[in-house]
Amino acid sequence: MNVHQTTFPLTPTGPHLPALLLQPHNPIALMLFGHGAGTPMRAPLMEQMATALAHHRIATLRYDYPYSHRVQDGYAEHLIDPLETLLQTTRAAIQAARALAPDLPFFLGGRSMSGQVMSLLLAHEPLPHVRGLICYVYPNRWRALRNNTIAHLPHVPVPTLFIQGARDPEYCDLAELKHVVELSDRSVRGEPARSLSKGRVEPPIDSTKPHHTLHVIPGADHAFNLPPHAPKTQHHAIQEAAAATATWIHHQLQTSP
Repeated sequence: MNVHQTTFPLTPTGPHLPALLLQPHNPIALMLFGHGAGTPMRAPLMEQMATALAHHRIATLRYDYPYSHRVQDGYAEHLIDPLETLLQTTRAAIQAARALAPDLPFFLGGRSMSGQVMSLLLAHEPLPHVRGLICYVYPNRWRALRNNTIAHLPHVPVPTLFIQGARDPEYCDLAELKHVVELSDRSVRGEPARSLSKGRVEPPIDSTKPHHTLHVIPGADHAFNLPPHAPKTQHHAIQEAAAATATWIHHQLQTSP
């Protein structure tokens, strides 16, 4: 596997941020892989997940947010950049990823916080090259960015895969997330628009939503750790998450033009 480091600007005139492209031989897709609030792109968990995905021929471009270097010595919620900065960084990362591999099918993948950021971006801005979204341990109980963490999810216009641990009550209300996924199988029309910050309006749902999918890893927590006496380990949970991602991506490539 090849590892390439690249940089991209936060804004056209802003600072460049590091990113890491992990590209296996003959990849089937490229996934922009955003990190969780306390796990920068070089965190062991991010590296292990990227390596597991590469074994399934999924290339990943990991990137940092401007605040990421400030969590190296310990995560604190007040260190996180404002939502608009996180969105701006993700836009720049998308442009960098597309420039690196314009011919590969392109997916977004966000662990925890980045799942919120990427789903918000997709819900409110046209991103026609994105074939799907993978949310790893989506934190619908974590409200540092927005009080309502699920209202926008039905408006995400691409198929979405949620990979959750079954043992994550601090960050995930699994029953609530299951309900959101179940709603994705229905046609919802004419919902009133919802107001967003800075004058933005959430668009009404006026067409059949794409199918969303939930994969639950038994016993896993927010970091894919399993109980000490469980027959499997974090390594097995990461491998299961990667395999579920690969199966889902293969399905998207077969069923969409």
